[in-house]
Amino acid sequence: MTAGGELRPTLVLTGASRGIGHATVKRFSDAGWRILTCSREDVPEACKRDPNWTHHIPTDLSDPASLERFVDQAGAIIGAAPLHALVNNAAISPKGPDGTRLDSLSTPMADWHQVFGVNFFAPIRLARGLIEELKKGPGTIVNVTSIAGGRVHPFAGTAYATSKAALASLTREMAYDFGRLGIRVNAIAPGEIRTAILSPDTEAQMLPEIPMGRLGTPEEVAKTIYFLCSDQSSYVNGAEIHINGGQHV
Repeated sequence: MTAGGELRPTLVLTGASRGIGHATVKRFSDAGWRILTCSREDVPEACKRDPNWTHHIPTDLSDPASLERFVDQAGAIIGAAPLHALVNNAAISPKGPDGTRLDSLSTPMADWHQVFGVNFFAPIRLARGLIEELKKGPGTIVNVTSIAGGRVHPFAGTAYATSKAALASLTREMAYDFGRLGIRVNAIAPGEIRTAILSPDTEAQMLPEIPMGRLGTPEEVAKTIYFLCSDQSSYVNGAEIHINGGQHV
């Protein structure tokens, strides 16, 4: 509840411990949202210090049983209240033993399954698992895709890229299906954002391709996510917003 007795809006976000996820938590917390998160890591220190970051549940999204436990626990925490936003941010992008890009010839099949489990299947499983809470909002869903989903990327591996392309397509399908229930579904496609997932040579190699001449920040991505979860985007459904300084043009 807020000081005035009004129900605070609630956010569920995956992949919250660093980078875009962490910046998104801060943006929503600054706006007074109640926040539930999950990641493979234990409770982030920032979660313990932030009164709006009410729950963090360590979860392995590649494990269906772990994901289902998170859905059950999140649903119990939300209770009879509505869920106003689900942000599917968690993603994995495995590298070769020496940090090299894994292409379609070299990616082990086990990695394909794990990547798609986290990057593609988890978002739809979470959305379906929290559908009743989202309908009460009515809520909105934001899927985090990638510039790598629409082009061959020099650093992002094939499994990662194809999972993000599939997630972009899934976003359109979800926008059609969930939109009939009053739930908007959109995606953001970040380009080169200054996070720990970047390869060491990213800045030197990719800057010439970015018209704005710099990498993006997690905070810039978080602002767009917040926009898509706010009333300012009340008629935006099925969109994929590029956040890449013009790199896609």
